[in-house]
Amino acid sequence: MSLRETLAEKPRRAAAIVGALLIGAVALIAFQLRGSSNSITGSSSSQAFFSVDDGKTWFADDAMKVPPFEKDGKQAVRAYVFRAGNGTKFVNHLERFTPPAKQIMEEAQKPTDPKVPPPPGRSGQIQSALIAGREVKRPGETKWISSTNFKDAGAITAIKGPDGRADAVAVEP
Repeated sequence: MSLRETLAEKPRRAAAIVGALLIGAVALIAFQLRGSSNSITGSSSSQAFFSVDDGKTWFADDAMKVPPFEKDGKQAVRAYVFRAGNGTKFVNHLERFTPPAKQIMEEAQKPTDPKVPPPPGRSGQIQSALIAGREVKRPGETKWISSTNFKDAGAITAIKGPDGRADAVAVEP
């Protein structure tokens, strides 16, 4: 019996699998975007790399900044910088958030009164912003891809050095 037939006969199992995959995706994205940790290296750097010229150059800035933001009159986006096996540094992919997602994420970073509970559904809005509002692309490409397009976004964020190899390591600011 094929996987498709098994899932068609047992829709609850299919729903459980899809739910587990979605929870895993949300957890992975949230872990990647935490300001206190670099998702790939596990470091506790408070800095991240950003670029204003499509990844040709990059600079370090506060990791809590939600891209895109203004830097010297240009739009800065997050740049994921790696070092290839031969020592060459490169930007693997760029990241930004849609205006509504950026607004939600910036509001979530504002200090709040610990005595006042967050509004109902707030955590759901933040999770939705992290997933549906996140866009990625490779340097040199013009089209930004939503992270809800798991196949294409996964291909973009997969580590791939200038020589096509995947033996690169993350570079910290």
